[in-house]
Amino acid sequence: MLSPLSGITVLDLSRNLAGPYATMVLGDLGARVIKVERPGIGDDTRDWTPPKWGDRSALFLAINRNKESLEADINTAAGVEAIRELAQHADVIVESNRTGSLDKRGLGFDDIRALNPRIVYCSISGFGSTGPDRDRPGYDTIVQAASGVMSINGEPGRPPSRVGPSIVDQGTGMWAALGVFAALRQRDLTGEAQHVETSLMETGVAWMGYFASNYFASGTVAQPQGSKHGQMAPYQGFMAKDGYIFIAALNDNLFRRLCLTLELPELIDDPDYRTNSDRVAHRDALADILGKILAERNAGEWEELLKADGLPCARVSTVDQMVEDPQVHALNMIRKWDHPDIEDFRLIDHPISYNGTRSFRQDAPPDLGEHSARILSELGYDDAQVDAVVKPRSTSIDQPKTVKESHA
Repeated sequence: MLSPLSGITVLDLSRNLAGPYATMVLGDLGARVIKVERPGIGDDTRDWTPPKWGDRSALFLAINRNKESLEADINTAAGVEAIRELAQHADVIVESNRTGSLDKRGLGFDDIRALNPRIVYCSISGFGSTGPDRDRPGYDTIVQAASGVMSINGEPGRPPSRVGPSIVDQGTGMWAALGVFAALRQRDLTGEAQHVETSLMETGVAWMGYFASNYFASGTVAQPQGSKHGQMAPYQGFMAKDGYIFIAALNDNLFRRLCLTLELPELIDDPDYRTNSDRVAHRDALADILGKILAERNAGEWEELLKADGLPCARVSTVDQMVEDPQVHALNMIRKWDHPDIEDFRLIDHPISYNGTRSFRQDAPPDLGEHSARILSELGYDDAQVDAVVKPRSTSIDQPKTVKESHA
């Protein structure tokens, strides 16, 4: 099957998490991704350890497959010129530098558009390119706090809690990849360069969509609910004998079936629990009743019993349980990649399939500068010119400060 992005070249000037996640998605879909990294240092995530896998950062490996690595010092004239030459042959540029930083180097959108009138240029920032916080550094957890995501996460009466996965970083990467796809389509329709912009803050605010809608409708400010849901009950995790089981009885019919499965038929017509609104109003009392029954068996037993009766539920799996889940394997979400130094190298695969295909490429994450000579030789560079690009030099130009999409 021909890959969706076959023939598309992406020049990746981003680092850390959001930008590299976006370019990994593009690489999965068949684009050639050239990852530009600081000479001798590379992407910050190469040093985000522990843990290490072999002698490499496990986090770096997770988000940088299907890419080529080019060391290039954009604080030198040689490095900038190499990027400008590559940009002339690229379809897409993805960057996450401090606003205005690349403009100083002749690598901003207007500069690149003058060289390549059909370029799709995607800028990722912490708080956007306008407004009072445009220069504010952005981290996943900082934006979980600023956007309100953290205010609704965690248990009632406890300190704020971040969502475990870096949902703002990775979500921003997803939006960036979607924006690139849309911009490529628009470019093909109009023949004009496109500037795609997104930020961690915009992603965090977008995740708060229905919480904001609820506030606009009622004036009620959402609070942490733990595993509960503000508008549905029972919809939460319950402690079983050996762990937690999450149950979602989203409507009256499901609630009736749950009551029958748990041998609690008297609850079906109880006026406190007859409708969802009644159950939300008396959620704590209902949870106590259900919790006493559910504590009598192991979570896995309840999961099988409830699934057999068609009730939405799931044992709360740990990472080791998730990667061995038969359904995860049936979906082919755990995939082995060939790696020259790591035996049994496995990654979570692309989460969409296209006529049964997930990732269209199977390249292991690159070592720092692994493809520098080959990439630059395609531009006609000789050894001396390659050396001028890949070796760092001192400079009076301000060092670029990328917006760090933190994993912490």
